[in-house]
Parts: sequence; C-alpha cells; structure tokens
Amino acid sequence: MRAKYWLLLVLGLSMAGCVVVNPRESKMVRASKINVQLGIGYMQQNKLEYANEKLLKALRQNPKSAAAHNAYAMLQDRLLQKDKAEVHYKKATKLDRKNSQAANNYGIFLCRNNREAESEKYFLRALKNPLYKTPEFAYTNAALCLLRIDKNDKAEEYLRKALAAKSDFPTALFSMGRLRFEQNNFTEARNYLEQYHLTGNRTAISLWLAIRTDLELNSSSNVDELAANLASDFPDSEEYQSWLDLQ
Repeated sequence: MRAKYWLLLVLGLSMAGCVVVNPRESKMVRASKINVQLGIGYMQQNKLEYANEKLLKALRQNPKSAAAHNAYAMLQDRLLQKDKAEVHYKKATKLDRKNSQAANNYGIFLCRNNREAESEKYFLRALKNPLYKTPEFAYTNAALCLLRIDKNDKAEEYLRKALAAKSDFPTALFSMGRLRFEQNNFTEARNYLEQYHLTGNRTAISLWLAIRTDLELNSSSNVDELAANLASDFPDSEEYQSWLDLQ
C-alpha cells in the first residue's frame, strides 16, 4: 500500500522580481516575458481567465519560451487539463534543459499522476543545474514521491540532501520525522518534529504525530502542551478527535 505522503506545492509561481529586459532581444521576446509575469501574477490572485489570456499571448509572441510553456502547463494542470498540461511541460523541459523550475514542476505532475519512476528523472534534472537556487525542493519532492512506492532508503537519502542544502526546510524536517516514526525510531522522530515546530509550522497532523511519538517514548513532558495546541488551533480536526478518544 502506498504511503499517503504529500507533495510540495510547485515552486514556480514566484514573481522573482522585475522582468529583466535585454535590449538585444526582439520586441516580441521581451513582450512575451512580460506577459508570462503578468500571467503568473493572475494565477497567484486566482484570476485564471486573465492568466490564460496573458499566457496564451506570451506563447504566441514567443513559441520557444520555456518559461511561457512552463507557466501555461501549470495553469492547465490547475484547470485539470492533464493532457494539455503534459504537452506544455514536455515542451518547457525540451526547450531549456537547464530550467530547473520546469523540470521540478513536471516531476510533481508525473508523481501526482502515479508515474513515480518517471518523475525522479525530472527532479534529478532540476538538480543538475548548479545555479538552481532551491535544491531542497527538488530533493524533497523526489523523496516524497519515492515514499509513495515504498522506496524508503532512497527517499531518506534525498531528505538528508534536502536538509544539507537547507537545514531548516520544514517539509523535509516533517517528512524525516514521520519516516523515523514509521521506522519505530521515536527518539529521532521527536527531534525532527521539534525542529519542524521551531520553524513556526504547526499542523494538526504534526502535533498529533508528536503526541504519539512522546507516548511511544513514555514521555509525558510535552504531551499536555502539544495537546493544548491541537485543541486550540485545530479543534475540528480528525487528529484532535483521535486525541479525545484516548482520554
């Protein structure tokens, strides 16, 4: 049975500052770049009709723009147009093999569609680019995807690399905590979950997992505080009901 791990949200919607205009580029190429940024902005605002308009315009202005194909693929993925999304993800990754965001995004798409083996190839492609600013995302995505098919050893290797790249990366910390819990290594599980909570992230799932970890260790020192946080922040959650059922 596949473990129910969650993939990271796509790291490809950031505006990344102002559009860099190269005076040597054609007017159409420059216009395409601007429309890609506008389309991304509309996606962030959930104005998908406007996003579609701007991104289609960007593609007409520069059909060879990997950034335009990547953004349009993400929009189609969001609209549940899987076939169209895949066409444009493929174009983005073929047009620019060094586009780490496109490779990472396509990897996520493949994993979400139960094509885990294929997805790893694209996560690794994203990591081949030495200028990729956020390798922790691709490493963690690769790990979470492999955990879906029970390749835990390789997933753990990727999570360690994610934390080597960014030691306080929340999703990698939580994922290591959950993996250690499932391996009955409760001491390490608690350490990772404590580090995760120190990043300022706290969910019903993480709090309940931390409670269960402390109970396995026969350590009640933090249970009351964790339970209080679960009750105050997530009173309607299944996790809080599970805690009440233990009382």
